[in-house]
Amino acid sequence: MSSPLYLACDLAEKKGIPIASQLGCQDLKWTLAGGSATESATFYIKLDDGGALFVQLAHSSIGLSPTIQTTAQYFSGGIHKFETANRSSRTFKVSADKSSASVEGLSITNNPENPGLDVKATLKSLSVEFKFSIIDSGFQIGEGKTFFREINPTNFICHQSFPKGSIKGTITFDGETRQISGHGYYIHAVLSMKPHEVATKCNLITLQSGDNALSLLHFDTPKCFNNVPVTQSSLILNNKLVAVTVKNTARYVTTKVDPENGYEVPTEVQYTMDGDTLDGQPFHCEASIKLNNLLTKVDVLRELPYILRKLIQYLFTKPYVYQYFDDAEVVATVGDEQVTFGGKAFFECSFLN
Repeated sequence: MSSPLYLACDLAEKKGIPIASQLGCQDLKWTLAGGSATESATFYIKLDDGGALFVQLAHSSIGLSPTIQTTAQYFSGGIHKFETANRSSRTFKVSADKSSASVEGLSITNNPENPGLDVKATLKSLSVEFKFSIIDSGFQIGEGKTFFREINPTNFICHQSFPKGSIKGTITFDGETRQISGHGYYIHAVLSMKPHEVATKCNLITLQSGDNALSLLHFDTPKCFNNVPVTQSSLILNNKLVAVTVKNTARYVTTKVDPENGYEVPTEVQYTMDGDTLDGQPFHCEASIKLNNLLTKVDVLRELPYILRKLIQYLFTKPYVYQYFDDAEVVATVGDEQVTFGGKAFFECSFLN
């Protein structure tokens, strides 16, 4: 017997509000939702020198006490640095207005004057400091929350995205400090349930290409929710948020079995997006990416504290995350106009059970 699913887009339609709600810097809030909640703030950044930067702060209350994880990854010119660390929850703090958060080794500070986010990460062998300046606006679907089983504060997911921002800062490793600049995608995600209760697998693509950008998040719900796909995507053209839609598909064209865990990992993915632009024009978008450059493969259990690792191992078997940075192509048709752009894109897929 299937359980009910209350999609944010359907709730918005019933209330007569836009499917896409535009967000500003003032709308970024840490919720620290109760129950078995996970909340994260993640930056996917394409650097002007052709490299990539990934920074994440994740807060989880699945275990007996909150678990905080900080991660930074830098890839440029043959240099690849990846570091993640578990932090004491005693050092985790949010500001009075809940717009900023910090923990030992990482702070994400809301800067309304910028407007954007100031980020400072200090890990064992890698330090990063940059300003993420929001370009145009962010968005969420409807009022932001999709509910599972029933509408209550402990059965929802929420994704708030800023699909394009400019960054400037520095990165230090091996005794060398480099100036960095580029453009990136920021997503604030709240999952108030255990991950395996919400999704079997999920994937995300984000491409920054000059004044244009495309981002798409997709995950498949478990059998108890009829394997319904939940998606959201955005299109930026000429530094303006042009379209947001939930009518998306993500198709694994070809796959390859990972012998370590048996998962069918994609080697080529095709996406489609359909809907209306924010000013009411029909649009259609297609994107494709061939996955050749694996940045990181993360055995999630291996990175977690022992008690939480055993708990998750009991709930679901082999959570893995794969991150790629490869060439992608986008063809967007807005009204009668066709726009083509491409470049290096982040692709991330996660298998949860």
